[in-house]
Amino acid sequence: YTDEVKKVDGQLIQSQVRKPEPELKEIYDVIVERHGDDVKAEELIAAIRPFLRDGSKPLFDGQSHFGRGVETQLNESRVVNFNISHLEEGFLKPIAFHVILNYIWEHWIKSPEHAIKRKVLYVDEMWQFIDYEQTVNFLEKVARRSRKRNAGMCWASQDFVRILENVKARGILQSTFSYFFLEQNKIDKKKIQENFNLTAGELDIILNNPGKGEGIFRVGDSSVWIQTDPSDKEMMFIESNEAVLQELLNNMKKVQGYAG
Repeated sequence: YTDEVKKVDGQLIQSQVRKPEPELKEIYDVIVERHGDDVKAEELIAAIRPFLRDGSKPLFDGQSHFGRGVETQLNESRVVNFNISHLEEGFLKPIAFHVILNYIWEHWIKSPEHAIKRKVLYVDEMWQFIDYEQTVNFLEKVARRSRKRNAGMCWASQDFVRILENVKARGILQSTFSYFFLEQNKIDKKKIQENFNLTAGELDIILNNPGKGEGIFRVGDSSVWIQTDPSDKEMMFIESNEAVLQELLNNMKKVQGYAG
């Protein structure tokens, strides 16, 4: 931090102004200047080059910015969503996911400032990152160690068996205490039964076209059948299909119009 006066989003801040973080281009320039002729540095320089602001993947070269008036520290935010759905899946999305995961772990979950706060890290569609060893190892560490940080990790996956069959992902499963099984593919019946010892009745529910939000909630060795019924306002928050969301909003406007 610095004590100089600085204007941030139209407001004058006179103390505890956060200094700009080192940017990727600055680090790149230092490496080139000091080690540009070193053969050992050639691979590192070549790897960084595409991620500079004038490169083909200029994703990380700059200061963090979440929008005008949005504090990048996120200390007082109750829910924060990092949307990486529009990134290229084969290369950029896994890298962005790993960087964000590291940021959340180091600056939020491990932060002494948040030691007494209950924290939950939600990882959606975890199967997409299960083939990346470093990311799987990191997720396993978060799942295993977050409890002593007064935190927990909740994850969701459409391809559940793919996680079951990944040796390195077993640590994540072993650190997961509760599961909510929604509709499963019948070809996965044996794998699910072997690993979770569900009863024939429980398997019948999740394998034979259950309704929306219907499934088996399992905590430890105990199971219960439940069916979720989110309100329209809750669906506004969780609906990821833009067309469905717009239809929902239009219907809500019509209902409000009739009520008025």
